[in-house]
Amino acid sequence: MVETARPLVWRVQIHPFKTEPCELPTGVEVQPGDRVIVRDDEGDDLGTVLGPGDDAAGIGVVVRRATEADLAIRHELDEKTVRVLDLFRRQKDEFKLDMKVVDAHWRWDRKKVCFYFIAEHRLDFRGLHKVISSALNIRVAIKQIGVRDHARVLGGLGPCGRELCCATHLDELTPVALRMARLQNLFVEPGKISGVCGKLLCCLKFEEETYRRALAEMPAAGSTVKTARGAGHVTRVDVPTRKVTVRYEDGFEQTVGMEELGDGKGD
Repeated sequence: MVETARPLVWRVQIHPFKTEPCELPTGVEVQPGDRVIVRDDEGDDLGTVLGPGDDAAGIGVVVRRATEADLAIRHELDEKTVRVLDLFRRQKDEFKLDMKVVDAHWRWDRKKVCFYFIAEHRLDFRGLHKVISSALNIRVAIKQIGVRDHARVLGGLGPCGRELCCATHLDELTPVALRMARLQNLFVEPGKISGVCGKLLCCLKFEEETYRRALAEMPAAGSTVKTARGAGHVTRVDVPTRKVTVRYEDGFEQTVGMEELGDGKGD
């Protein structure tokens, strides 16, 4: 029996807005869903194992599985976080900062707290940072996040009627470009290809490679193909149904399946 190589790097979610690749030392065994203590250049924190990462070096190291005592500390800090969020919101109003505060994360080792917000523009929050750091007497970070990150935390239903991809099976939010919609022959009207966050649908990204592979196997629009009726030019390609629309010299058009083409992709 061939042994499967043991993953050396695992992805650990410290917070919905923060996931780190962490190295797994010999003697430490984990499974997706395990709560673990990780150590990075900022100290120790508690996270949830998502799954194996790539072969690149990890940012942190998985120290051990979390104990009930560790989880109790996390619960205590989560309760304190609610109170410091209230302080942060009051102070940002004092500084008249046009930001929406969405969450905060207090590290498990109690050495740092990070506040997350969304805003239309970049903001100068140095004064706010100084006041909050002084009030809490610990290291403070204030980070601006995107609306897609916020949507994955809030959850909800997408235009398809299913739960948001970002809140379910997508561990990372990769860039989505308009060319992906064009490749899939979708309407480019923003409202038709945008999610609840107002950004392009995440599914455009993870369906892109499927379309590329399918299109590579199908004749391109404008190419000549042979069918039972004769030779004609492809005017439209439908990837989901694996059919193409063919126009003949007499102006007649018909839709045919890939299996009906004389040589698969035409001349």
